[in-house]
Amino acid sequence: MYRPDRGPAGILTALAASAVLLIAAMPAADAAPTTETVQGRYVRIVSSADWDAAAAMGPGASVRWDLVVSAAAPEPGTLRLGLSATGDASITVDARLCPTAWQGETCTEGERLLRSAWTVPRDGRTVALDEIPADAVAHLRLDVRLDAREDPAVTQLRVQAEGLGDRIQTGPTPALPATGGSVPVVAIAGGAALLVAAAVLLLVGRRRRGGEDS
Repeated sequence: MYRPDRGPAGILTALAASAVLLIAAMPAADAAPTTETVQGRYVRIVSSADWDAAAAMGPGASVRWDLVVSAAAPEPGTLRLGLSATGDASITVDARLCPTAWQGETCTEGERLLRSAWTVPRDGRTVALDEIPADAVAHLRLDVRLDAREDPAVTQLRVQAEGLGDRIQTGPTPALPATGGSVPVVAIAGGAALLVAAAVLLLVGRRRRGGEDS
């Protein structure tokens, strides 16, 4: 029956393979959605997205950005929602609005598609997305995708809410990249440790063999 080589060379091969698998399988970060609240005098934006994952995504990848816009309106009025962008990375957005909280992928009533596969202008001007009564709540969902590019680039997105004398905005920090993130340092360190261990085992094995042959 065949028995795999368990000598130092075989161990080196196995550990090297383990190091490669570790680097390949390690996620970019132990990321989780980050929630941020921006409060004006009356208007509020609650923003939630996995910005760690967004910072590491490559061309063609996407990130979901959920925002809840509301106001403690002292009088009737209108809230205007808009999106602006600056930078060199080409970004497309699907924008949907639900008057109630999203239930997973579903808006239980009144979903509206505001933009589909929209290439966001990157000239810094705020483009209108929608208007709602000041006493309503907007559950805005943006699916943001990076277009394919050859050169590294970044773009800063900002969602703005304006009304009742307030103008507030929120967006990711840092800006979104147009090329994928690097292999995590932890993964590289772990892989390097395995390779060092394999090299030590190989060296010890060679010394032992040299002693037996003399």
